[in-house]
Amino acid sequence: MGKVAVTFNLLPEETSFDMEGLKNRIPGLLPEGVQPFRAEVKPFAFGLKALEIVCIMDDANNVMEALEERLRSIEGIQNVENTGITLI
Repeated sequence: MGKVAVTFNLLPEETSFDMEGLKNRIPGLLPEGVQPFRAEVKPFAFGLKALEIVCIMDDANNVMEALEERLRSIEGIQNVENTGITLI
């Protein structure tokens, strides 16, 4: 079993959503066994900003699913998209 880096884009429901605040809360929102590597707020479209996060985790059953489920449960986030996964 190896380690993987997984990239997600989180999109808010409203342009007024505090993405910087969410960026600072990400480490406390991650499930056990998932380490934050990088989080960056990026322009997306029409004043909307996305939060791109990269997390490091073991390539184990259900870890990525648990992470995605946790991210989808964040209030004010309308879409969570897995944009990449790579072995490290």
